[in-house]
Amino acid sequence: MNPKPGKVRLFNPLSIWTDFALKSGEAMLDAAQAVIARPGAERRAPKVAVIPTADAPPRKAAPAKLSKAARKARKNAASRAKRRGR
Repeated sequence: MNPKPGKVRLFNPLSIWTDFALKSGEAMLDAAQAVIARPGAERRAPKVAVIPTADAPPRKAAPAKLSKAARKARKNAASRAKRRGR
């Protein structure tokens, strides 16, 4: 956004932000075109690391199921704590 000669330019945050957005978008498009135009870009596949199953960490076990009485006791304790403001 180049100002026209002879016009007074006022401080306008929207025009500053718009100018910044357009310039950064133009820079991103230029970078994307440079990557695509690079020779051999279509032959290179992204490199991905794979951990063999033997070396992978063991899976975590699911938490044990609580009995109905234990669930009720936990619920009652939580309710009491809320009433007391804890």
